[in-house]
Amino acid sequence: MRVRSTTTLTVLSALSLSALSLTAAPALAAPAAPAASTAWGDNVTAAGGFVGMSPTRVLDTREAYNVPNGMVRPLAAQEYYTTPLVAFSSHMPPTTYPVVPADTTAVVINVTATNPTANGYLSLSAAPGAPGSSPAASSLNFAPGQTVSNLVTVAVTPGTRPTITVFNSAGTTDVVLDVVGFYRPAATDRHTALTPTRLADSRTDGTGPLGWGSVRTIQVAKPELGTADAHAVVLNVTATDPTMNSFLTVYPDGPAGRPYQGSNVNFLAGRTVPNQVVVPVGANGTIDIYNHVGSVNVIVDLVGYYGPSGTSLFRALKTPVRTSDTRVTGSPLAAYSTEQVPAVASDGSTPDVTAVEANTTVTDVSSPGHLTVFPGGNTVPDTSTVNVDPGLTVANSATTGVAADGTYSIHNHGGPVDVITDLTGYFTTS
Repeated sequence: MRVRSTTTLTVLSALSLSALSLTAAPALAAPAAPAASTAWGDNVTAAGGFVGMSPTRVLDTREAYNVPNGMVRPLAAQEYYTTPLVAFSSHMPPTTYPVVPADTTAVVINVTATNPTANGYLSLSAAPGAPGSSPAASSLNFAPGQTVSNLVTVAVTPGTRPTITVFNSAGTTDVVLDVVGFYRPAATDRHTALTPTRLADSRTDGTGPLGWGSVRTIQVAKPELGTADAHAVVLNVTATDPTMNSFLTVYPDGPAGRPYQGSNVNFLAGRTVPNQVVVPVGANGTIDIYNHVGSVNVIVDLVGYYGPSGTSLFRALKTPVRTSDTRVTGSPLAAYSTEQVPAVASDGSTPDVTAVEANTTVTDVSSPGHLTVFPGGNTVPDTSTVNVDPGLTVANSATTGVAADGTYSIHNHGGPVDVITDLTGYFTTS
């Protein structure tokens, strides 16, 4: 069963993936707090390889067949909501089946909040915190009336039916969870981080905007990229210049076609919105991108892949760790500057780290711009990770390699901003 605990029993509003609000109120960033110690100790899972899958819905608080016992209601303020990773196989009577195996250590999940009633954030973790407490890290930020998504990698509480916990900070909001992959010790596909590389940009590559209900196919498995044997790829997909409120769905090209449920990037007319995407590769080395309504330009950046030639296994942090917060230091990331973020634990518990999974939140924005997350070095890639607008708090997941000194880099292409980073796990060769 799904377990709810709450310190404030408040009725929450509904969310919608296809009817998006035009609101632009500023979202609330997670509370400023000192960066956590980088000694992680027992806060890590066993190392696991990756298994990709088509988006599979495990929770939709709007729908009776996607919540336990048909008890439809949104999450309340300060509520910890624990949900098993199961999907419904029939509705009469309701029956479910596990989406991931019992030995799963972590899941990659697209989380969507819709029609929230207040500025707030969601935080995903393996288990709930103490009643009345708030997590130190955030996974997704929202403003009233928004529909917003983020890809999150989160450790699970193990069992016959593994579970995860979602915390809602304020107001009420519905939540949709779509699992797109998972880690387990028996899986053989390993990860390799790549220097971010732009694969497609419909504004400049001659393809033009993606139209209403149309699909674009992109080659992602290429020898020259080092992805010839990729079974899944890690992308940053950005929607820009949209004419209507809509969403993109990214999926493997092939006879199975577009999944019945699931979206990867939700956006409002006129807004630029990125989201990280992990997607299996079709048999011909391609993926498809579907646009629901209107027209939109689409930008696709490759940041990593999983396959037989991959080098690293993944260890998730059972409780995400805040590794940096410029609001605490009082030193916002200056215009067109780069900062290094620590990625390796100081206690020696994380040897041979090759890459990390981190959530990057940007707040106190004064002018439009974007941030690029990359392993480091003298050259900043011509790619983007988080796009920002004044007055908005925006988060996006980043999978990035690390430099020899155990850090990764964030470059700010715009005016001064505050940047918060929360580590959810790391890749290691040992």
